[in-house]
Amino acid sequence: MAAWHDGQMTSMARQSTKAALVALVVISIAGTADVGEFLATGTAMFGNAPGRATGAVAGLVLWAALLAAATARYARGERPWARSATVALAALVATGSVGLTAVHLVAGIRGLRPFVGGGLGILALILAFASEDRSQR
Repeated sequence: MAAWHDGQMTSMARQSTKAALVALVVISIAGTADVGEFLATGTAMFGNAPGRATGAVAGLVLWAALLAAATARYARGERPWARSATVALAALVATGSVGLTAVHLVAGIRGLRPFVGGGLGILALILAFASEDRSQR
């Protein structure tokens, strides 16, 4: 009980929240870089497969938005909307990434990249939930 009284538990909770946010920022950088690199090296798809290009651009926007939300939470602290926005963006990223992995599997494309993307999306969602600051309850 002394830990609660001394404020150490609050400090520990904030440290774990910050650590989860740092990890989420790193994962978001990786996801943004992965999709950005895909778009940069596959410019022909904008003419040949515009639907595929649109989906990739949407994925890039979502990863970048998640990166911005996680970075803002780390730098500025919690805001009333910040956690919900982070979890919502992470859920969209995870759904899109896992969906893309499933599409690649069904199409018989067994490369490493779709699995890495799906894993990054799932990890982003886990970290978004883990980054909740429970000390403010």
